[in-house]
Amino acid sequence: MRDLNRSEEALASYDRAIALKPDYALAYGNRGNSLRDLNRSEEALASYDKAIALKPDYAEAYNNRGNALMDLKRPEEALASYDKAITLKPDYAEAYNNRGNALMDLKRPEEALASYNKAITLKPEYANAWLGRGNILFEVKHYDQAFAAYDKALEFKPDLANAWLGRGNVFTELKRFDEAFSAYDKALTLSPNLAGVW
Repeated sequence: MRDLNRSEEALASYDRAIALKPDYALAYGNRGNSLRDLNRSEEALASYDKAIALKPDYAEAYNNRGNALMDLKRPEEALASYDKAITLKPDYAEAYNNRGNALMDLKRPEEALASYNKAITLKPEYANAWLGRGNILFEVKHYDQAFAAYDKALEFKPDLANAWLGRGNVFTELKRFDEAFSAYDKALTLSPNLAGVW
C-alpha cells in the first residue's frame, strides 16, 4: 500500500497488525513511515519510540526517528538518533546520509561532508548522498567539486530535481545565466513544486 502511495490504507493495515500482535516492533516502525507519508511526524515519532522500546537494536527505527525529528525542525535530536542507528549498524549508508543532512542544518559543513563521503564509500551509487555532497561543496564555494557531485547524483538518478537545482545555483554563482535557467527549467519540469532551497 505504501509503495502504491495509499498511505491511509497502509496505516490501517499496520494498526491491524499491531492489534493482532501488540509487541510487533516492525509494524510500529512501518506505521511511523506511513504517518510521515501523511505529514503526521509527531505521531510518527511516537510510533518509532514504541518500536525502539520493543526492539532496542532496531537501527532502521532510529534512522526513521531522526527523519521525523528533521521534519519537526529538531536537527540536534535527529543527529543523536542517526548516531545511534550507525552505532547499531555501522554500514548504514542511509543513516550517514541523513546524518549529513542534520549536520548541514546545524551549520557544521566539514562534519556533514564527512558523513556524505562515508555514505558514498558504503554505497557508491547513492544519488542522494552525492546530492548532499554537492550542496555542502556549493555552500563552501568549491564550485567545480559541487558540479562533479551533482553530475554523479544525476548519473545514478537522472530525475533528481534537487541535483538540477544545485547545478542551476552553481551556474548562477558563476554568472552563467543561460545554463542556470536551463537547469532550473529541468528541475521544475521534474518537480513543479520545488522550492528554491534544498
